[in-house]
Amino acid sequence: MTEDAELLRRYAEERSEAAFAELVQRHLPLVYSVALRQVEGDAHLAEDVAQTVFTGLARKAGALSRHPVLSGWLYRSTQFAAIDVMRSERRRHAREQEAQTMHELSNSPDADMDAEKLRPVLDQVMSELNDGDRDAVMLRFFEGRPFSDIGRKLRLTEDAARMRVDRALDKLRERLVRRGVTSTTAVLAATLANQAAVSAPAGLAAAVTGTALSGAAMSGVAAVFMSMTKLQIGIVVGLLAAGAGGIVAQQQANGSLTRELEALRNPSQAEVQLLAENQRLRTIAAELAEYRDDGAEMGRLRDEAGAIADQARTAANQRIRNAQGVGMGGADAGIYPMAQLDQMPKPVTQATPQYPLEMRRDGITGNVTVRMTIDAKGNVTDATPIHSSRVEFDDAAVQAVKQWKFEPGQKNGQPVTTQIDVKLVFSINEK
Repeated sequence: MTEDAELLRRYAEERSEAAFAELVQRHLPLVYSVALRQVEGDAHLAEDVAQTVFTGLARKAGALSRHPVLSGWLYRSTQFAAIDVMRSERRRHAREQEAQTMHELSNSPDADMDAEKLRPVLDQVMSELNDGDRDAVMLRFFEGRPFSDIGRKLRLTEDAARMRVDRALDKLRERLVRRGVTSTTAVLAATLANQAAVSAPAGLAAAVTGTALSGAAMSGVAAVFMSMTKLQIGIVVGLLAAGAGGIVAQQQANGSLTRELEALRNPSQAEVQLLAENQRLRTIAAELAEYRDDGAEMGRLRDEAGAIADQARTAANQRIRNAQGVGMGGADAGIYPMAQLDQMPKPVTQATPQYPLEMRRDGITGNVTVRMTIDAKGNVTDATPIHSSRVEFDDAAVQAVKQWKFEPGQKNGQPVTTQIDVKLVFSINEK
């Protein structure tokens, strides 16, 4: 299956409508289902939200082609778009319904198993996770990816990906407890898995694709639209959508125009509500930024702690091997540093590292210092990266060094096991 980033790149660079249509077909069920929950099951509003999200995707395709997890971006964009289209009365209703739901959940012995009641609460706590944890949950439960695939997407090992998902589940459960909702991690995981995207209405994918592409094309005439009224903009968008997306897109534009006319009948009230909503959104944005900053700092500290632990384990294993004389030849069993040799190891064959494809494509250079152990037969028995400018180069450097052959180093006229450090440089030659 073609990756999301490749489809975005083809659309951004080649204007491939087929590539964009495949993206819409692939992710529309997720966007529509999230929107449907956010707008309290209003199918028409959910379709409008989906249209807005994919129009934004078309406009930002170039920048998003480097985004590691597109579904996470779509999830957040859907939430924000849903907030914009909800009317004040429906928001009050949602808050009242949420309060009643949390009351029922906190007093019901079977609350953990009631997925219908958990839906609005889950969306709120999901939005409070940092980007990395939210992406891990999206890949595992909403897209059903295995941990190996999640690790590749997030540039983690499989075990680290599993730990990231478990940690995210714990955070979700803690936030549910703060809202009076008790749940075990296992039940929460099962509930998330059951929140898989529902089927979007037939024909919506084609309508969304056509209108999103036409909406992206209209970005070049945004300056003209700035001088027009909301009513005029609705009429023009409806006409353009009719030309690009056909009868279905025209019907959607008409529905949006009707809702705009209803809102404009009481402009003074709309202005007051808009000011209040803007203030609420600014408060939410500030809180989300604080959560993201805290989450990023904790992630950085965990990564540093993990790196220190790995270095300590490597050093301990090396001391054990030196003490036991593992893999050594000659009478003085052990690993000799370069300074103690009478004759240094001499390379016989040296394999060239394979330049990582993504690094070469992006024009990224770097270097890796590898510590290798050369046995008494001239074979490399161990190779470990001890320093690198980019971790993406580590595997290529280690795989190349393990293929090298040497004339072994000598001590007192006898071949011995030696440990040396070598620096490999990854450079793109300019032509």
